[in-house]
Amino acid sequence: MDMREITDTIGTFKPELIPKETGGNLDDYEDALHVLMKFMGSMSSALEQVSGRGANAIVYQAGKRMGHESAKMMEKTDDLEKALYEMGEVLGHEFYYVKWKPEAQNSYVIQKDNEVTVKLLFMDCVVRQTLRRTGLPQKGPLCYLLYGYMVGAVEEVMDLKAKVDIDHVGPNACLKTLTIKWSAK
Repeated sequence: MDMREITDTIGTFKPELIPKETGGNLDDYEDALHVLMKFMGSMSSALEQVSGRGANAIVYQAGKRMGHESAKMMEKTDDLEKALYEMGEVLGHEFYYVKWKPEAQNSYVIQKDNEVTVKLLFMDCVVRQTLRRTGLPQKGPLCYLLYGYMVGAVEEVMDLKAKVDIDHVGPNACLKTLTIKWSAK
């Protein structure tokens, strides 16, 4: 890679420009991650203090934009199961989630009129770990960044409108409801 290639991509994240072997050891990465978590927690707290409840809307839109951009590398589909699998692969283990249903419910996916819902249980979530590390409550701006990301990715992959609602937040897992509307975007 020469300087010309790097100069051509300034301002746009290109994961393919990051070499797989970057050197360093695991402790270096863990230390850097913890510093980044503190920065994110501080930024989230400050944004909420300055913008109030509007902070959630701001970062939701930013997350949604990120989700749309990330999902452009995924295959388009109208199959919810495939879309969820693809998003899980892109989100990676940092936002590990599985489909969840109450024991009495027959299916994970519920279709009603022109919408489909599925409950997602988020377990090993870097956002929740960041909030715990910095002492911030859940359901704040960083959570809304993830919700927006999920919505943007679903909308991009399925070319449908989507939303995420919070059912429960907790120290070990969060339960969300993903709703997809099968009407025009």
